[in-house]
Amino acid sequence: MVYLAAILIVAGVALFVAAPLAGGSVWRRRSGAALEIERIEHEQELAMQGLRDLEFDRETGKLADADYAALKAPLEARALKAMQTLGRLASANRPGASPDAAGVVVPLRAAAPSGAAARNLRFCPQCGSAVGPAHKFCAGCGAALEAIRAARAGAA
Repeated sequence: MVYLAAILIVAGVALFVAAPLAGGSVWRRRSGAALEIERIEHEQELAMQGLRDLEFDRETGKLADADYAALKAPLEARALKAMQTLGRLASANRPGASPDAAGVVVPLRAAAPSGAAARNLRFCPQCGSAVGPAHKFCAGCGAALEAIRAARAGAA
């Protein structure tokens, strides 16, 4: 009886240790759609980070305006393609979604918000990072959110 318990414990430990070598846990495997969404989100984040780095290099004088324009266009296209694909996948996975609504992209700077909406920025207008109402600076790009809020409130 003791030998049987010892064998079961050793087998359990061996399976636990060998699970990462076999590609991870069987229970945590993700579907192909989830992996595709994760890949596209990663692609979008890479393009957005490239755009932030490019903007930083231009602002610090490391990059000429002509080079900036030449490098910015492919990164923007890459980010936009990833955003459109994510939008299509999200609308396709939503129950009751109409197929013609897929792929609709709303620009970040479509319209300046007015009143309370100008004070309650939810996303940085420079880089698109999420920001809270009490944030004074964007954590993603360092933009002064108070100045943007004041400008938008004045324009309203």
